[in-house]
Amino acid sequence: MGIEPNKLDYLVLSKGNFEILIRKLLLVRRYRVEIYVAEGSVRACEWTVKYKGSPGYFSQLEEILGDGLGSSEEQAPCLMAVNIKTDTVTKGRLLGVACVTPGEYAMSVSEFTDDDLLTELETITVQMAPSECLVLPTDNEDYKYLKKVMERANVTVTAVKKTNFSTEGLNQDLNRLLKFKDGQQQDANAFPEMSKEVAMTSLAATIKYTSLLDDNTNFGRFQLTTIQPDCFLHMDAAALKALNVFPELGDTNHAPSRSLYGLLDRCRTQHGKRLLAQWLRQPLRDINLINERQDIVELLMNNTQLRQQLHEDHLRRIPDLQALARRLTRKKANLQDCYRIYQAINRLPALLQCLAEANDATLHSSLAEPIAELNNDLEKYQQMIEATVDMDAVERGDYLVKPSFDEQLQSLADQLETLQSSADKELNKAARELGLDAAKTIKLESNPQNGFNFRVTLKEEHGLRGNKKYTIIDAVKSGVRFKNSALESITEEYLQTKSAYEKEQDKVVTEIIGIASGYAECLRGLSLQLSRADVLLAFALAARAAPAPYCRPALSRAPHELLLLGLRHPCLEVQEGVSFIPNDVVFRRGEPDEPPSDSMVEMLEAAAILRTATPDSLVLIDELGRGTSTYEGCGIAWAIAEKLATEIKCFCLFATHYHELTRLASLHPNVIVNSHAEASVVDQQLVLLHKILPGPATQSLGLHVAKLADLPDSIIQYAEEKQAQLETNLFEVESAFKSEDNTEGQKLILDFLHKCKEIHNTISSDDEMLIEINKLKQQMLQKDSKYVQALMSTL
Repeated sequence: MGIEPNKLDYLVLSKGNFEILIRKLLLVRRYRVEIYVAEGSVRACEWTVKYKGSPGYFSQLEEILGDGLGSSEEQAPCLMAVNIKTDTVTKGRLLGVACVTPGEYAMSVSEFTDDDLLTELETITVQMAPSECLVLPTDNEDYKYLKKVMERANVTVTAVKKTNFSTEGLNQDLNRLLKFKDGQQQDANAFPEMSKEVAMTSLAATIKYTSLLDDNTNFGRFQLTTIQPDCFLHMDAAALKALNVFPELGDTNHAPSRSLYGLLDRCRTQHGKRLLAQWLRQPLRDINLINERQDIVELLMNNTQLRQQLHEDHLRRIPDLQALARRLTRKKANLQDCYRIYQAINRLPALLQCLAEANDATLHSSLAEPIAELNNDLEKYQQMIEATVDMDAVERGDYLVKPSFDEQLQSLADQLETLQSSADKELNKAARELGLDAAKTIKLESNPQNGFNFRVTLKEEHGLRGNKKYTIIDAVKSGVRFKNSALESITEEYLQTKSAYEKEQDKVVTEIIGIASGYAECLRGLSLQLSRADVLLAFALAARAAPAPYCRPALSRAPHELLLLGLRHPCLEVQEGVSFIPNDVVFRRGEPDEPPSDSMVEMLEAAAILRTATPDSLVLIDELGRGTSTYEGCGIAWAIAEKLATEIKCFCLFATHYHELTRLASLHPNVIVNSHAEASVVDQQLVLLHKILPGPATQSLGLHVAKLADLPDSIIQYAEEKQAQLETNLFEVESAFKSEDNTEGQKLILDFLHKCKEIHNTISSDDEMLIEINKLKQQMLQKDSKYVQALMSTL
């Protein structure tokens, strides 16, 4: 394409394929996209960037792609920014996080101290589901780990200039963007979030990156809130993936067997699908809110009529109100969008009647009452649409303003009607001249581009041959289209008048859209309430459709035990040809008021295992022996492992750091088997091979792990020296125990013990007794027995 030096390779794409490509690049591959437009002549062509988009913000691309990017079940793009500082008090990491969702006019911030692994940040990332994260351009170790966190969550990391994180002028920017309540001081400093200084630097970066101030439709729209991760269950990206909460990235198959989202997604509305995804990322912790949801789901499960009416009739006819509200706000809506909203509002009374017939207090307070209030708020919107939109034209598929609404429109409409009558007269005249029946064998047609024309079937076409009064336009299977000079004149005038009508109508439509945009907030609220109803209905449908219906869990306000009876994996049980046995699972934790020690918790758990395990049980034990001495821990672990293997005879995976336990395999062959996780040391670096091989571990890699954890070099060096010393002593002890003078050494020990007993019987003073025992000890050591010396070195 083009000529040198501006010649470029190119590929021609249809508009549909182009939209699919951009969508995949942004939402699946998470790439940034720039669209260049050619300017100038062919010989002096210059390519300039006209549109930009990134995974976290692509409003510019909506101009050429429409709302297709934001109206599917994917969440509206969320942009995150993170700034890491040093806390002046704790000297730890102080993180300032800001999230902006332009499509929902939402800003949220948080400021907190975090650990080395940025655990809290990962939790927030999972809950907020950003598509892109802005960071400073630095090689700081904290930012390196931040990028790993974002990579696990499939979030694109974008480095921006340090000046983007400057809060200079932020207060003025927020004064223009934020929505203030009636009577509230019109000053962003009144918001408590403004005290989070580090978080505000991140918020400033998101505002600059998204160029929110360049679009005046954003002014006075945004809500500023604080992110509250403690309201939801903490999950990291690994847990989200391990639990198969969502299908793999790019997997468009939402089959129930592939993910929890696919299993539960029985939503009728697009905004319901988005809310379902949000709820799965943000499991509730408040028992009252959980019970409220479960009350409604239980009602829907038991009330078949209510469930079917909502699913088959009411919710299926609701359009994507969230996307339509956004189009209204951005003044991108048209008359058809306004009518679709009108249709949705018209269906609310029947929906409310359906909910009222259920006669349930929770359903009324949680869903019916909020929807009824929003319906009342939208009553004037209905009246406006009924007063302005030509309902008769809607029946024909045209979305027009009523001519009577505007004098100029009425005048132009009268002219169009007169021209239509003239065209009808020409039809009758042509029918007489050609000997045909008007509206039967000869018809009058019109289209927006060419205006009026006559059409006859191919069978009647012979009457036009040689007739100079008529000009044939084209001939196709459906018939022959033609016109005469009078109809052509009418058409020309009709098209001019219709063009004037459309221009005048556009002015009125602009006014209608401007008024309708004032209802965008109500529409977003209605969208949320209908989404909640849709998701709760989806839960009920999924519960009823399961091979064995789900049951409602019994929840406690202060649970110390999680008991799951007959537990089944919901995705596994819907797979064809897969059989499994439901299992009971018990999770238990100690009392929070008086927490027991680690060793006590382990002993209680071990006792419970030994008390309840059967030959059909699978027991998992990991690192038993905390809080005890090495020998006590090893002894307890040995006894428990042996009892499980030889008496209970159940399946057991026993992970331990007590290497002595590997001797159990030789004592109980074909019952206990040793295995170890393979690792290798390459260039003094530990490489985990993630392979399980037979036999005990051949070496300890604790020091290599310590190096991976970045312990100070001085500590590592001292540990290596101490390890060498202890291994030397241990070698000497083991050699002595295996030497040939064991019998002689044991006799010396027994003789020493007998003499100590005699001293105890003859001397009453403790001090004198201690002096005599030390003398006997020295005499025994002078015998130069390796066995005795090795034994004494272990004390």
